[in-house]
Amino acid sequence: CSVCHPFYTGKQRLVDTAGRVDRYKKKYQKLAEK
Repeated sequence: CSVCHPFYTGKQRLVDTAGRVDRYKKKYQKLAEK
């Protein structure tokens, strides 16, 4: 669990979600610019 192992699972999840959010933001910005 993330509470038991915040450094092991938390860091991995943080990087994964950060990459997804960054990709989503870029995609959303392109749509919003039109």
